[in-house]
Amino acid sequence: MTRRRAALIVAALAFGVPPAARAEMGLPTLYLLHCSGCHGATGHGVPERGIPDLQHAGSYVALPQGRAYLVQVPGISQSHLDDATATRILNYVLARFSAADLPADFKPYTVDEVTRLRADKASDAETRRALILDGLRKLGNLRDDYVTPSSIR
Repeated sequence: MTRRRAALIVAALAFGVPPAARAEMGLPTLYLLHCSGCHGATGHGVPERGIPDLQHAGSYVALPQGRAYLVQVPGISQSHLDDATATRILNYVLARFSAADLPADFKPYTVDEVTRLRADKASDAETRRALILDGLRKLGNLRDDYVTPSSIR
């Protein structure tokens, strides 16, 4: 790790990340700062506490409401990230943790799409997630090893 990158990480942890510094940060660092607190460094989350495993997030985009949901979860829609950075992180998470579950015709999120979808904050995210998971099960698009977060069983 370069000294500059280390200094950016320390500053981000202590004072927040100004937009100019975010543009210089790599996606693993942005994930670490904005997502790993809940989902962990490996993206496995804590399903027994209602924090989904990101290893299966790619399956959500098979349904339009699932694709929207990934943008509208509180960690994305209510964060202080600008739309471009949120888009980069979202596409990174899908590619890093859930590439095997992405549909063959998957198109990465665009900034315009994220901007539009972030305007609708996911009210009752657990209920919305449960409906999406039910739809994915009906389509046969939910892996057998998917662990449903305990808060929606």
